[in-house]
Amino acid sequence: MITQSSRSLLDISSQCKTIPIVENRVHFTQVLDISQIKAILLRHCNLFELTSLLHNAHRRALSIYVYIDHIDGIHADSAGLRYLAEQLHVTGILSNHPRILSLGKSFGLETIQRIFAVDSTGLEMALETVDKAYVDLLDVSPALVIPYIVPSLTKLLPLPFIASGLISTPQQVKAVLRSGASGVAVSRPELWL
Repeated sequence: MITQSSRSLLDISSQCKTIPIVENRVHFTQVLDISQIKAILLRHCNLFELTSLLHNAHRRALSIYVYIDHIDGIHADSAGLRYLAEQLHVTGILSNHPRILSLGKSFGLETIQRIFAVDSTGLEMALETVDKAYVDLLDVSPALVIPYIVPSLTKLLPLPFIASGLISTPQQVKAVLRSGASGVAVSRPELWL
């Protein structure tokens, strides 16, 4: 039986600042061997893989967040989100669609809204779509822009945020964290700790 972890990315980001983005079974196996990791963002898998991955993750008491727009076999609708919450017991979902996040919240999932900072106007417009009643955390991408945009946008950021995208060195991780991000999500295993 799969049971949901009681950990939250909102709580543990102060303990483990890098959050692995897991994109394949090899990365997933590596994550299981690192005891300091308490949460993962799962991207690019299918329903069949997801079930077995979650079983192993829950045995390790990992919090699992899925990129709902990138999971084959589960649609980002009411039935799909209910299945993720009630049958697979994921901790939360990531999406850039407010409607999907609202649905996820109705099933008790933690929600992370992805925000793309392509330019200042686009960022401001994206932040206007954030509804704090349905969103727990923001994921600002690409992470490398964080040191440049946060000082001028601190008043506009309505929630705590993590950053992801285009991170390739430990120095970049540190710069993003120094700029105010609660955590940095990275897909490169060498940056997970």
